[in-house]
Amino acid sequence: MTEHLDDSTQQFAPLFGANNAVSGTVADSVDAAASDSIQGDEMRRRRIWPWVVIACLLVALGAACGGGVWFFQDHVLPGTTLWGNSVTGKTEQEIVDLINDQVDNTAVRAKYQGQSATFTLKDLGIEVDGEAIASDVINAQRGDAWWQQYAFWITHDVAPQINPELADGSVVDKALNIDAQEPVDAQVALNDNNSGFNVIVGENGQGANATSIAKQAISTVESLGSVQPQTVRVELDVTEPTITNAIADEAKTTLETLVNNAVAIKVADKDIATVNASMLGSAMRIDANQQSKLKDNEVRNGYVVFDADKLQQYYDEQIKPNLKLEREDKKVVVNNAGEVLSTETEGHDGIVIADGADTEVGARLAQVLATGTGSVNVDGKVDPKQEVKVTHRVAIDLSDRKLYAYENDTVVKTLNVVVAEGNDNVTGECVGMMCTPTGDFNVWQKLPSQDMSGTLNLADGTVETWDVKDVGFVNYFSSGCAIHRIAGGYVADAVMPSIANGSHGCVGIGWDVAEWFYNWCNMGTSVHIQV
Repeated sequence: MTEHLDDSTQQFAPLFGANNAVSGTVADSVDAAASDSIQGDEMRRRRIWPWVVIACLLVALGAACGGGVWFFQDHVLPGTTLWGNSVTGKTEQEIVDLINDQVDNTAVRAKYQGQSATFTLKDLGIEVDGEAIASDVINAQRGDAWWQQYAFWITHDVAPQINPELADGSVVDKALNIDAQEPVDAQVALNDNNSGFNVIVGENGQGANATSIAKQAISTVESLGSVQPQTVRVELDVTEPTITNAIADEAKTTLETLVNNAVAIKVADKDIATVNASMLGSAMRIDANQQSKLKDNEVRNGYVVFDADKLQQYYDEQIKPNLKLEREDKKVVVNNAGEVLSTETEGHDGIVIADGADTEVGARLAQVLATGTGSVNVDGKVDPKQEVKVTHRVAIDLSDRKLYAYENDTVVKTLNVVVAEGNDNVTGECVGMMCTPTGDFNVWQKLPSQDMSGTLNLADGTVETWDVKDVGFVNYFSSGCAIHRIAGGYVADAVMPSIANGSHGCVGIGWDVAEWFYNWCNMGTSVHIQV
């Protein structure tokens, strides 16, 4: 059994040896492959890890940039300065507080003949609108390209001007017991007919020159406290008023521009009123300091400040009560040719304002006046007026000696008349040498009173002359013939039929109706005369 096994072992040994050789070769190949794989993995790892680091850095950078963008949404952008001082990273309120603190607490000592006092810009009447300046600072550069907004190497300086000339010297005069003559401010006031504005000139004074004190305070404020003010020795000088003639002239120009380009108040795109000089005058004041802080209800256009509450008051008291709910049409008088002779009634639109729609008219008008352009629309309805034409014409019948005053086709008044002596009293026919002409005419001249005189050479060789004083309410319709109050003394309309024809061609009417007819009969009225 053992031998058999040995033989078998011997017999198969070569085979096993060959297999071992193959196995060794395979193992070597596997080892080599494994080694190559390990080396490849190592190489891949060496190539990948820098990108991982870069990705991490980019993520961190992105997070930092995102955080920075978020931070600067309500903080001053990099590179922004105020009067040359860096304010990057500050909030708007911090800047407001910083400015107000400097304005309120920067005190400049001034001396005059052994007396001294301290003054702030506020004491001197110079207002600085910290909120407006802070708003300009916080919004600086925000309109630039996104990358420029955060480029700290690009600077943007916000440097609003504070005018030392606005310092009120009278404050210094009182504090230092200076015997001074106070200047008088120029004024802008409505003219006599309330259609525009006049300047009332100011007057210079004599007293402390406060400009040098203001300059010291301004220097400290604009340094944000890094520069301390120096003591000022006050000198007397000619002092200009705060509102100079030049400022008043410019304010007048602003106001008159607004009058000439009147802002309209509209309902349903229909003008119902315009802002006139009276409305502007009732709601404005002149402010020489264009940097001063305004009240919540005020706006500025140059040197002119408008008060929204006063604009609303004017609208409520002067405009709204005159708006009519019911429409009234415009009525014009025309003649037979359709020519407009006069406007009898101007009429008006019917206007209904929606409930509560006009409570903010004053505030909205103020915003428009600040820019000088635009209009204010109010919710509501408008029933537009129409133009109605009424034809005035006169018809005179010589046969019945009547004058008929027509409006369209309706007789509104019938008057008795006396005509020329040549017209038959019954038929109206022209039977003499002086007759009232027949045909169609237009009134071409009107006189409230006239002395009438003339001479006629008649066909039979006789000469007719006349000279009549104070003929009243004359309406010429032909070259020498008129409808007028009958001459010779008072005669009522009711008595006229008893008077025979006797004029030289004119048409006489009673004294009690002559003025009515004169007012009713317009220049150009059509007149038709027939037998």
